[in-house]
Amino acid sequence: MPGGRDAVEAGRRRARGRGRQPGRRRGAAVHLVAGARFVTGSSGRPAGLLLDLDGTLVLSEPVHRLTWRHFFDVWGAEVDDSEYERTFMGRRARDVLAAVSGPWTGRNLGAIQAEMLAHAQTLGHAVETVPGAAALIRQVTDAGVPLAVVTSAGPAWADEVLGPVLGVRDRVSVLVTGEDVVMGKPSPEGYLRACEGLGADPAGCAGVEDSASGIRALLAAGIGDVVGITTTSSAADLLAAGAHRTVADLGDPWLVRLAAGRTEGPAVPR
Repeated sequence: MPGGRDAVEAGRRRARGRGRQPGRRRGAAVHLVAGARFVTGSSGRPAGLLLDLDGTLVLSEPVHRLTWRHFFDVWGAEVDDSEYERTFMGRRARDVLAAVSGPWTGRNLGAIQAEMLAHAQTLGHAVETVPGAAALIRQVTDAGVPLAVVTSAGPAWADEVLGPVLGVRDRVSVLVTGEDVVMGKPSPEGYLRACEGLGADPAGCAGVEDSASGIRALLAAGIGDVVGITTTSSAADLLAAGAHRTVADLGDPWLVRLAAGRTEGPAVPR
């Protein structure tokens, strides 16, 4: 994790220092689901639902993989698929490039990241939606659960995906992009900012991520129920990273029941 334990604690201090917003739900109940501690709002629903974007709401990983592959070729860097998935996937470019030495070392990483985002935008036609994504967002928000999206991508990409692609931009109460944080995933900063924006206790929220780095970010933020979606990573890898359960897509009945506060039946437990 970039910055290690110090970065995690720094993220927690920043979130605490800004104070809690009005509207935080009280009267939380504690449930044990598939061996995981799950704290919900007083209605039995989560205090907030936190969603990753790429790989969770849309199948854009091929776009990001092609972008990384393009730049690896430009740099003459040898990175196989296994190393890419273990080290680069789901992380903000300037974070991972700062942590891993290579031909990019010593260069302007902010400029490199901007170039990579621009290249990815040209491949936007390759994006497909994850089954159940838009429907779940509508069901959850119709049920009164506030929703946040936390992504390593930039705001232009996020608005494109949430707006024209999914048609749910108006349902997202809080959007945290890679430009809003000092440290990207697996740092918890983005999710702590999202919880602050929702006025929700992290322990009362549920989160969904498709990568190991995203799962670690949710856990480090203290999110009460951490769900892995197996669109880009295996269930075994997500559970090994700490996910409490996994689902194949966002139409999974367990997630649909989440909006109604009925989650007795687990998806795929640890």
